[in-house]
This record gives sequence, structure tokens and C-alpha cells, in this order.
Amino acid sequence: MAASTLLSAWGPLRPGVPGLCRCRQPRGLWANAWRLPEPAGSGRSVAAVSGPGTSGTDRYCLELLRKRDYEGYLCSLLLPAESRSSAFALRAFNVELAQVKDSVSEKTIGLMRMQFWKKTVDDIYCDSPPHQPVAIELWKAVKRHNLTKRWLMKIIDERHGVSQEDFLRKSQDKNVRDVVYDMASQAHLHLKHARSFHKSVPVKAFPAFLQTVALEDYLKKIQQVDFDIFHPSLQQKNTLLPLSLYIQSWRKRY
Repeated sequence: MAASTLLSAWGPLRPGVPGLCRCRQPRGLWANAWRLPEPAGSGRSVAAVSGPGTSGTDRYCLELLRKRDYEGYLCSLLLPAESRSSAFALRAFNVELAQVKDSVSEKTIGLMRMQFWKKTVDDIYCDSPPHQPVAIELWKAVKRHNLTKRWLMKIIDERHGVSQEDFLRKSQDKNVRDVVYDMASQAHLHLKHARSFHKSVPVKAFPAFLQTVALEDYLKKIQQVDFDIFHPSLQQKNTLLPLSLYIQSWRKRY
């Protein structure tokens, strides 16, 4: 996509340039905020969310998300009960794939672990998932919602792309920032498109679009650090996000 198109869609993106979006914090709303579960380390149990009949594999996925994808965890809590466990399974699957990059420094080992997940997906569609909590929950989600194998494989395939070694070394080279900039710009265009038809979204489908609240928050944060994906501030949780999700859920907006 042409750079002019991206710039017209988002406006000037680099910090210090006129037109930079700034987020105004809401005031006086804390008293009405719904108390969503707190981040990892708060000492709170997931038992209240998972319920007494929840399996150990389900609780594993829930806890994995609470620790490694808190924003996704919050958004998934707002989904209907019949879809929530499947959403946790899909997000936990994504976290497992992301952890390959985060925890592996040798490319060969990383590719071996990705191959494990490819075989796992094959086994899931043969009704013989391995004895791994995320794999078991993913198998349940596939059976429950008839999920397409092609999309699960695509998630895996899209995980080691541009300059993988640079990302493993946490390179702050301009080329890496430019790649992040392009991805963020594309994400912003998709966000605008999703919001363009919000009036036609069925009520039952609306909770799925609350993911855009967390997405917009992250896009603003990465913009403020000049698209340095390794900036320490990006690891800090937004304490206002639960309130924002509650307000948008109540207003039926995303």
C-alpha cells in the first residue's frame, strides 16, 4: 500500500509532529467501573472466572492468558459464556506460538517447536490431540465451533517473517522500526474499517469487537515510542483498560 495512503489514513505518526493523537483520560468514572480481574501478580485467583466445573486444561489456558496476554484475557471475559472457553483456547494457542520467539535464541530449535505445533494441529483434526493443555482445549474449540484447519496453520506460518534474526536480537535498527510502522498503519486501517460498520453488527456479535479497544490502546502506545517495539513502556499494563472496556461494553460501541 502506498505510503501516502497510510499517512492519509492515520495522519502524522511520529512523535513531536503536529497531528499526533493524544488520549484524554476519563474523569470521575472509577466509581462506576466494573471490577474486572487484576493483572498477574495481584494474587487474585482465576477460580471465580473459570467456575467450579472447569477442567484443569481450561484453567491452564486462563492462567496463561492472565499472565502473558492480559489485554486479550480482559476482552475474552466479555464474550458470551458459550464462546469464552474457545476464545481462551485460541488466544492461548497464539501465546504459545509467541513464546517460541521470546524464549528461543537458536533458529533451528524455534523451527522444531513450530513444527511441533503444526503436527499438533494435524493431530487435532484427526481427533488425537497430544496431552498438552492448550492442544486439548484447542481440540475442544475445533469440535465445538467447526474451526477451519487452514486458519490455524496460517497463524503458525505467519509467526517467523521479516528479519527474524533482528527481532531475536531485539534490534532497534531503522529497518525494524519501519516494518513495525507499516504493520501498525495496516492495523489502524483495519480498525477504521471495522468501526465503519459498527451500526450493523448484531448484538450477539458485538463483544467480539471489543478487542479493538485494546488494539487502539496499543497502537497509541507504540506510536508514542516511535514504533520501537522493544521499548520498556510497552510492557506496562494500562490500568485504565478495564474501565475503557466496561464503558464501551455499556455504550455498545467499539
